[in-house]
Amino acid sequence: ENHGYGVATAFGRKGNHWVSMAKKNRRQKKKAAQQKAKAAEVDGSNSAKGKKAFVLGDYKRALQLFTEAIKEDAKDHALYSNRAATHYQMQSYQEALADANKCIELKPNWHKGYLRQGMAYEKLLQFPEAKKSYDKGIAFAPDDPTLKKQIKQIEELLDELKISEQESAADNPDGDRFTRLIKWMKDGGCKFPKLYMKYYTEDYRGVHTLCHIPADDMVLYVPQKYIMTTEMAKESAIGKSIRRSRYEIRSAHSWLAVYLCQEKHNLKSFWKPYIDILPDKYSNMPIFFEEFYKKFLKGSYSLEMASNRKIDLRSEYEGICSQCAEFRKYHQLEFVWGRLVVITRNFGLDIHGNETDALVPYADMLNHMPDKQTDWKFDNKLDGFTMVTNRSVGRGEQIFDSYGRKCQGRYFVNYGFTIDNNFNDNDAVIIADLPKDDKHFVMKLQYLRGRREREFQVPGHYSEDSTGQSDNNHPRNMFSFFRFLHARDKELMVLSTNEGYKLKDIDPISIRNEIAV
Repeated sequence: ENHGYGVATAFGRKGNHWVSMAKKNRRQKKKAAQQKAKAAEVDGSNSAKGKKAFVLGDYKRALQLFTEAIKEDAKDHALYSNRAATHYQMQSYQEALADANKCIELKPNWHKGYLRQGMAYEKLLQFPEAKKSYDKGIAFAPDDPTLKKQIKQIEELLDELKISEQESAADNPDGDRFTRLIKWMKDGGCKFPKLYMKYYTEDYRGVHTLCHIPADDMVLYVPQKYIMTTEMAKESAIGKSIRRSRYEIRSAHSWLAVYLCQEKHNLKSFWKPYIDILPDKYSNMPIFFEEFYKKFLKGSYSLEMASNRKIDLRSEYEGICSQCAEFRKYHQLEFVWGRLVVITRNFGLDIHGNETDALVPYADMLNHMPDKQTDWKFDNKLDGFTMVTNRSVGRGEQIFDSYGRKCQGRYFVNYGFTIDNNFNDNDAVIIADLPKDDKHFVMKLQYLRGRREREFQVPGHYSEDSTGQSDNNHPRNMFSFFRFLHARDKELMVLSTNEGYKLKDIDPISIRNEIAV
């Protein structure tokens, strides 16, 4: 029994040991499984997926995932840093700055938040603010190589800008007017720290760089408030008077022209600093040429173009005055001045889905070159006009815009200059005339506002692409206008709209009509 007890006791102890070992193994396995599950959970988290998408360059997906991760844990500073980096790659710099600020708010002693903040400030052209951010970040991570690099670059840039500004300060005899313009724009949030205006002659200026500028760098930002648009002109006092008069403006440019006339006489106008730098006269424009200059242009079609332009301007001015008494206080030459300002400086912008003509201070100082170094647009995210380099530009270089593809005559009549090696002079000039024997002549002429003729200057090869072309350069517009001219009876019903008849984007409407076209 004792032996048996002893065996039993020994067996019991051994059995307990086995049970204990089994429990331990189960606990270890359970812990390993939990760790594995946790690891799998982490790897499958929105944050981890977002990082993977970011590395793969799928920034749109990364943005969605980081946003979902922030919803799950709004106190994680690293998530805001990651989303700031994503916004930066997507060129959404205002959003990148907001996330960087939130990251710093959550963890003010983390250097990476200040790095993100500084990089966003740089892209928003706020260089002194970027320098301050980098300085704060380096205080928390003195050996961080990225921050060291950013500080070195921003210090070199600020030094270069300071030296360049000092070099260019004495170049401009109109310095006072331009100083007022720059202050007015900067006070309103406009940014162009790498640019300056250079004076060549009384009638010739340009925009130059203060430092080397890499490709894809925003060099100009003008908020919407500082953009003069057609809609703004229509809502002005003189614009409302013209609308009440029921006069139908013939050229969309006239809206801005009449608004300029009104604001030029208003010494307290918001636009006064801008209007003060506009040319007082346009003596280089062919519509003002006397006989002495005209004889040198004998045989040039530009003479007829200039003559037609004068007739159109006078007709528009007299038409407005005939129906709008409030506009009669402005002289015809003032109206012509306003129209020439618009013709030579106008930008066609899409502002939050609305296409409009616009005057953009500073941007309209760029001279023309077909092979321009800049691209511009209205950026809905930034709520303003942006100009970005499409290639690197050296320090001190003049930067250019393109005024579009035109023949010499149109450059000459519209802007008062011509360019070398302009191959667009091979385009055909075609004049479309409404036939007097058209049985719908009176109705069509009324819709054409009394102008029987339209002039088109189209390239030799038909193309649907209208990039950089004005309305009269686009072949499709010419064919569409011809289809309207030759439309009869029921065909006119096809072309009717709530606002009358459409003259653009008309497809073939009948075999008879197309043969006539």
